[in-house]
Amino acid sequence: MVEALRRDISLACAPAQAFRIFLDQVDLWWPREHRRFRDGSLRFEAGRLIDRAPDGAELVMADIVEERPPTRLRLAWFPGSPHAPTDVDISFVAADGGTRVTIMHRPLTAEAIAIW
Repeated sequence: MVEALRRDISLACAPAQAFRIFLDQVDLWWPREHRRFRDGSLRFEAGRLIDRAPDGAELVMADIVEERPPTRLRLAWFPGSPHAPTDVDISFVAADGGTRVTIMHRPLTAEAIAIW
């Protein structure tokens, strides 16, 4: 079993801009092959990440657990079931004139479950 997955990405923009693009333009950068509805659209709405099909069907992919613009976003991620979420913690840190985005994906802790 994998305890955690980590991904670091360097961007040539300020943390505030990276944070806003992450949330406001998720449909533009999220890979189509990592969606339930490949021809649909993704958006954060009312504290949730929603995948919407062209016919209007929706799938909630995640709930926002914590949002601290422009430095942190934490999600309860539903890999197949809303009853077994995992924790996705995304940080946006100024680095080398740009932003280092770090994504940590791991099973939820008891503390995270209590918050969720």
